[in-house]
Amino acid sequence: MAVTIDPVVFWERLSKLHKTWNTARETEGSVWKGTDALVIEAGESDEDRLYSKSQSLQTWLLGWEFPETILVVGNRAVHVLTSKKKVGHLEPLKTAENATLPLELLARDKTDNSANYASLVQAIRRSHAGAVVGTLLKEEPKGAFVGAFRDALKADGLEQLEIAPALCELLAVKDSTEQACVKRASIFSAVVMQKYLVQRIESVVDEEKKISHEQLAADTEDAFADPLKLNVKLSPELLESCYTPIIQSGGKFNLKPTAASNSDNLYYGAITCSLGARYKSYCSNVGRTYMINPTKHQEKTYKLLLELQAEAIAALKPGAKVSAAMTAVVNRIKSKAPHLEKLLTKNVGFGTGIEFKESFLPLNMKCETLVRPGMVFNVALGFENVEDKEATDKRGRTYAVFLADTVLVTETGAAEVYTDKAPKQWADVSYYLKDGDDDDEPAGGRRGEVEILDSRTRSSGRGASEKQDTSELLAGHQAELEAKMREEALAKVRAGTSNTAGPSVAADTPIAYRDANGYPAALKTNQTHVDGKAEALLVPINGRLVPFHISCIRSITKAEEGAYTHLRINFIVPVSTAASAQQMPKEADKDAHFIKELTFKAKNAVNLNNTFRLVKELRKRVTTREKQTAMEADLVVQEALQLIRTGKIHRLRDVNVRPNVGGKKAPGTLELHVNGLRFQAARGERLDLPFKNIKLAFFQPAEKEILVLMHFHLHNPIMIGKKKTKDVQFYVEIMEASYSLDNAHRSGFDPDELEEEQRERALRNRMNQEFQNFVRKVEEQAKDLEFDIPYRELGFHGVPPHNKSTSFIMPAVNALVELTEPPWFVCPLNDIEVAHFERVVMGLKNFDMVLVLKDFNQKPVQVSAINVQHLDALKTWLDSCNVKFYEGPANLNWGQIMKHINEIGLEGFYDDGGWKFLDMHGDSDDEDEEDPEDAESDFEPSGGSGSEEEESSDEDFSEVDSDEEGSDEASEGSLDSDESEGKDWDEMEQMAKEDDKRRGKYEGEEEGKPKSKKAKSKGEYSDDDEERPKKVAKSGSGGSMFGSKGSSSNAKPGSSKSGSSSKGLGKSSMR
Repeated sequence: MAVTIDPVVFWERLSKLHKTWNTARETEGSVWKGTDALVIEAGESDEDRLYSKSQSLQTWLLGWEFPETILVVGNRAVHVLTSKKKVGHLEPLKTAENATLPLELLARDKTDNSANYASLVQAIRRSHAGAVVGTLLKEEPKGAFVGAFRDALKADGLEQLEIAPALCELLAVKDSTEQACVKRASIFSAVVMQKYLVQRIESVVDEEKKISHEQLAADTEDAFADPLKLNVKLSPELLESCYTPIIQSGGKFNLKPTAASNSDNLYYGAITCSLGARYKSYCSNVGRTYMINPTKHQEKTYKLLLELQAEAIAALKPGAKVSAAMTAVVNRIKSKAPHLEKLLTKNVGFGTGIEFKESFLPLNMKCETLVRPGMVFNVALGFENVEDKEATDKRGRTYAVFLADTVLVTETGAAEVYTDKAPKQWADVSYYLKDGDDDDEPAGGRRGEVEILDSRTRSSGRGASEKQDTSELLAGHQAELEAKMREEALAKVRAGTSNTAGPSVAADTPIAYRDANGYPAALKTNQTHVDGKAEALLVPINGRLVPFHISCIRSITKAEEGAYTHLRINFIVPVSTAASAQQMPKEADKDAHFIKELTFKAKNAVNLNNTFRLVKELRKRVTTREKQTAMEADLVVQEALQLIRTGKIHRLRDVNVRPNVGGKKAPGTLELHVNGLRFQAARGERLDLPFKNIKLAFFQPAEKEILVLMHFHLHNPIMIGKKKTKDVQFYVEIMEASYSLDNAHRSGFDPDELEEEQRERALRNRMNQEFQNFVRKVEEQAKDLEFDIPYRELGFHGVPPHNKSTSFIMPAVNALVELTEPPWFVCPLNDIEVAHFERVVMGLKNFDMVLVLKDFNQKPVQVSAINVQHLDALKTWLDSCNVKFYEGPANLNWGQIMKHINEIGLEGFYDDGGWKFLDMHGDSDDEDEEDPEDAESDFEPSGGSGSEEEESSDEDFSEVDSDEEGSDEASEGSLDSDESEGKDWDEMEQMAKEDDKRRGKYEGEEEGKPKSKKAKSKGEYSDDDEERPKKVAKSGSGGSMFGSKGSSSNAKPGSSKSGSSSKGLGKSSMR
């Protein structure tokens, strides 16, 4: 890995060291007292010495360890003596913008360094009084290089003082960058513990294998090398183990951090485990005790230990002494179990960071250091060699319990436990074995069938005796989620915060004229007129002009027939599919008669042609205005961006933004400011994003895509140009999206092609690193904002709701996303009420997933055409995210379902059983199962439109009238093209009945003619097949509104081929 040193971090931290030392050196009682200069010496690399103060300080300043390097910090300058190669790495620091002191670099001479030593001694003499040197006396660096320098200091008569406690105090408080490193290391430690070590122990015990503690510890340490196998997106190069994991059982326990796993085989009793990961040189630690067939004595002791650890963590508050943690633990033991005090560990943990164990920050009774925000502690305590008289096995009579967690002290006082992803409650760590009929055999002492049950699947603490596979585990947790969801929903109802829509609110009554005085003057009463100012159409009826507001007109058509020109005006009426509650006037009585259409004809077409044109223009203008008003209705005034006026502004240059700020693609610069981001395009356009409006942030490096990107999902939409959006994306293309093949006939070993590939690879790595650095800076600036990286390993191909083609969709920590190709798909997990897997039928290759949102006014989100091999993984992921899911064999009419729920209300919905109707597998019988080949035969995820019923059922979620001007143009050619508008109710009902009869008989044919190009498909019925037509007729009849939309064999997901007679139902109207 190339050595890169961040100059900003270097000078910020060196300035902190310099300021702290200069301020405290004259303070009485200070650990820096009396020192005139600081000397930090690092010797040769020593594999036996993993941690040291000199290495820690180098890592803190440089991010790297520089062996055989001497650092001298004076009051006016900083001097570094090291090798020529390292001098080259340090050279850019001299000219950094934020440099605060002169930096003198000296190259080490391989033969004689006496001149260099003399220069360093002179630098010390020039600093303050030049008599006392603060250094690390207790460290013994390896090699002659540092030894010769120490001799030079002694020869010059300089007094030396120990500053290790001072450096420990300086490094104890972590900044936000260091805290992020510790947190990532802690999370990985917890993941290794829970997803590897625990599962490995369960497997060993379940299969009654023999494995030594040493081997199990070595295998666990190997798991650190490949974090992707554990679904953790951290670079393996930045991860390592703090120490070889410690695993103990069988009556031999040592709870010191320096203990080691022995060669004895794992014993099925009390098992103590501890391990720690190191990320970017920052350490973490987690320790757990797992109990197999525990006794009541062990359970009582473990639960006491949980209380003690909680007391210790709670005592680590800003301003308190470090010793308060041990004091709280001892006081609790004396009051509850004084006989265990002598078995308690000598301390209850220690400070941690770049060094695994800060020797000057032990959590014992003697440490008087004050706790400060930003300190990180390893809170580790336990009882060693506890006697258990209830144990029947000799090896189980002596046991230990141990707990360790990495904890951050926060400014609010409530410490944050970084390793809480490794559960530690009694139900999570206790296991029970069933040994068949041989009850007298000690656990772990025989070969045969031994079943281990995770106590997490047991209810109310009773011992379970049956093995549970993954599906059963999911079922148990899903049942808990269902009960919890019901309780939360009813609580919302009681609190009055239900998310159902309630009755629809009608639109304001449109008024063209207050009275007849407002009519335009001198109008002919036998002609049609358009008043653009009043937005009205005036038509002659019985010799008088009658006005109609333009919003009452659904469509207008014109046709030529013989010598006459016909103009037909269609109005919005209750029986029209285009009429929703929002379009009907407030005073409209739906039991009254409505004018459905008016037709005028004339030989002279001038007036009708002019009216047709003006109505079209007026409708277009009004529709555009209403769309703009609706678009701006939920816009919120954004917080003003506070610019950084002084200091360095972090920038990401030559990035593109989507949507485009100026309507065209143009690169620009993304800047980080005090409370948000600002994008400035090259043409001058500007876009501000305050942190408060960012709901979710994603960083997706370019791995298998041509883009590296940052994506922001917002709380409130914003206007970019003329487009409203809740998603903003900044990206860079690391290669061209298209490639010309005209000159592509080159050899696979063509030097030019190889060079081009190397350039692309270098560009990819560089842009990934630049984006990652910028993301880190944003996280530091916005304390509550954390970027999410999608899990590529859990990704799957499917058709998102706003797209027609297949895309690669990836789960993330907080959402399900597709961020590469617009329109993007971002579904936050917190917004999901339930998930439903559709078309889950034996033999089908694909299935659909519907995500019902907590806001029932929104249309459910459907992801189609997912390969069935991802079904179990998606179930497991949703369950881990505490999302309740169901599955069924067919697609449901979600428009009607959500409409019904909103009508009856949340309380009525749950009184009717809630979401249990989705559990189709529990209620279905053989008669309702569909043929896998039939269900799949007509499914086309990338094209095709839904049926008419689907369009009408989804109208509750549409924002505007689906009847646009294009449909009017299409109907202009002939008056008969919209003949159905003129049919009365009896004719329409008769036609629907005849259509249902034809569908019930053949479904795919109509009076001998193929219904579509896909007739005679493999799943089509024959005339003798009586069962299928019955099924289609059943699902198309009145029935429950929760019936399947895709019951017929050729039904597409989300469509309905039965029940078509329901379109246009309503009260009779007058033509």
